[in-house]
Amino acid sequence: MGSKGNRNPILIMDKLFAVLESYHPLTSAFKETLHQHVERVSLPKNHLLLEPGRIASHAYFLCSGHVMTYRYHHEERFIERFWHPNEIVFGADSFFDQVPAEEFMELLTPCTFLHIPYSSVRTLLDTFPEADIIYRKILSENYHCCRKRLEDHLFLTAAQRYEQLHDRFAIVEQLLPQEQIAAYLGIAPQSLSRIKKQLRGQL
Repeated sequence: MGSKGNRNPILIMDKLFAVLESYHPLTSAFKETLHQHVERVSLPKNHLLLEPGRIASHAYFLCSGHVMTYRYHHEERFIERFWHPNEIVFGADSFFDQVPAEEFMELLTPCTFLHIPYSSVRTLLDTFPEADIIYRKILSENYHCCRKRLEDHLFLTAAQRYEQLHDRFAIVEQLLPQEQIAAYLGIAPQSLSRIKKQLRGQL
């Protein structure tokens, strides 16, 4: 396991509160209770937050670093999502339904999180009305993220998908081999090479 801090720095908690307040205003009582239930943890590159067969025991607020969600089908890896700082990271089905996961969640870099166990989330949901509102909005956002990824594959060209990925995740080239980036885009590595050459020619 990674190293743990004795008490969460106020600045990190403020960032978490700001993200949650973007969904719904928070009461002082909710903030105080949440602060009591979260813990700061730092984990190394390649650590698995989740893997198939395990039940997700925690949800995470990503303070620094990058995380990747993927799964295998017929021994081929399919990358589903990249997570970035100031996002709430979770395996939705496994965490909220407490069922075994089907996906991997792997750290692409060393990461620092605030994490909270499932039992504490249930306490917040049972105690604070704003917790239930935030929970529903986070699930809705996760659904729309998955839907947008599907729409991008349907309606954007491979070059547009690559540019979009590069704009949002500029260091992806430093963290993943070309074949995995190509797989995320749904194209062959050779096609990715051609796209990059074409884009360089437009500069």
